[in-house]
Amino acid sequence: MKILDVFLKLFILISISLPLNSYASASDNDCVILLYHRFSDEGPKSTSTSPDLFKQHLEYLKKNDYKVLPLKKVIESLQAKEDLPEKCVSLTADDGFLSFYTEAFPLLLNYQFPMSVFVSTESIDKKYDLMMSWSQLREMAPLIDVYNHSTKHLHLVSQDTLTLENEISYAQERIEKELGVNDKFFAYPYGEYDNKTYSYLGSFGYTAFGQQSGVVSQASDFLNIPRFSMSGPYAKMDSFSLKVQTVDMPLKSYSPKSLIVSNDYKPSLDLVFSRPLTSYEKNNFFCFVSGQDLAELHWTGLKTVSIQSKAPLLIGRSRYNCTMPYKEKGQYYWYSKLWLRL
Repeated sequence: MKILDVFLKLFILISISLPLNSYASASDNDCVILLYHRFSDEGPKSTSTSPDLFKQHLEYLKKNDYKVLPLKKVIESLQAKEDLPEKCVSLTADDGFLSFYTEAFPLLLNYQFPMSVFVSTESIDKKYDLMMSWSQLREMAPLIDVYNHSTKHLHLVSQDTLTLENEISYAQERIEKELGVNDKFFAYPYGEYDNKTYSYLGSFGYTAFGQQSGVVSQASDFLNIPRFSMSGPYAKMDSFSLKVQTVDMPLKSYSPKSLIVSNDYKPSLDLVFSRPLTSYEKNNFFCFVSGQDLAELHWTGLKTVSIQSKAPLLIGRSRYNCTMPYKEKGQYYWYSKLWLRL
């Protein structure tokens, strides 16, 4: 992908020029969450990771002393304002494809790394050939945790309350009945939601996970936790090693929270930083737009920036991915905003 190649080349150039002195300290209390789907050399490239490449990911984490933690431990620690270890990583997979059981699970057993899988329950109940069964999910415990990815994997935008109940609450009931899991963790299908879905999950005490890239921290929105995709070109080792070293962008606030794009198809994203940036940080803060190039940046001092695409976003999902050098060479602050143009 052309935009990914440009992204990585720019990172290398910044790394070479990055001074050795520290500009700011990020919170030690953050963690990188990785997102997988299928583990296959033959599946759709956009949602597949080669089993051999996944093994390379695990080996990299082991050799470089990363602390691979269960997702529940990460979230509970952050919400309780408790310390997490440095080099924290948590592994997740969406959908519940059979390849998780046949390809990923044996590797996870070998490395003794925990992982969480978010499943859509109807595909399990209907015994689809490509999906895991309830018995297989039970077999993988306790190394593998299982959480809610809806009932039918619908787009949860512009849905009525009954549909939300069927997609979220019913799936939660099925998982609790089959596996005894009562933790209210929910991964949005396609990473999509609207204000109604967001509010529904909040009102029932869920923690929810998106599909935008970024690092989870104590300051995160726990109804839209970021995860780095590790499928297709994003799973390559140069991309993987870059992502697991990222740090949460030091933000005080951002707007809008909604991801729905209407009327203005060049939406503006306003970021307020939690501290004044240095001139170096400001000059090396960049945002990329899906399918385009660099976004336009409009600064107000050293704490506020407005970000806008140069061209209208296409129909469907788009992202603004923003980065800034961290104090260590080769590391970056990272923030991503997902947009949905209907």
